[in-house]
Amino acid sequence: MDRQAVASVDKETLIRLVLSQAEAIAVLTSQVALLTARVAELEARLGLPPKTPDNSSPPPSQGRKASEDGVSKPKGKPHTGTHRALHPNPTSRLARMAQACQHCGTDVSGVPQMLCEAYDHIEIPAIQPEVTQIELYGGTCPCCAKRFKASAPAGLEPGSPFGPVNTRAIVTPLRGGFRVQ
Repeated sequence: MDRQAVASVDKETLIRLVLSQAEAIAVLTSQVALLTARVAELEARLGLPPKTPDNSSPPPSQGRKASEDGVSKPKGKPHTGTHRALHPNPTSRLARMAQACQHCGTDVSGVPQMLCEAYDHIEIPAIQPEVTQIELYGGTCPCCAKRFKASAPAGLEPGSPFGPVNTRAIVTPLRGGFRVQ
């Protein structure tokens, strides 16, 4: 409204206009107070370190990786005790002497050589079952004319062809450790 329009309005209309403007000013003043408090809170947060999986509740998958300069780190040497010790009594040994230089190909078979590396190669032998065939002989009794048969040796009775001792030693880890039914 311009000055001329206000001058032509009656007193009651002006009072209502002033009161409505006072209400609007009060609402806007409360909004400004809330927004000022919010700005102060956000400015205070700017000084805090960013939230990471190390200092807050975001899961590690949402963490940011540190930017790297693209240079990979040199591979470290293994610490003592991080390798398997050589077997004290191997069943056989195989010594290999170099025949040619791996860099230039020169014959080095006549040059004195020293041990550079030693390692074990372990091969588990094939399992061979021990099969005992039981033969029970019999015939006809000359006295009573009934058939007879030799009795089975103790522990080798007919039934399951597998012995209980070693079969149990094989089946127990399969069933307990590997859950084979």
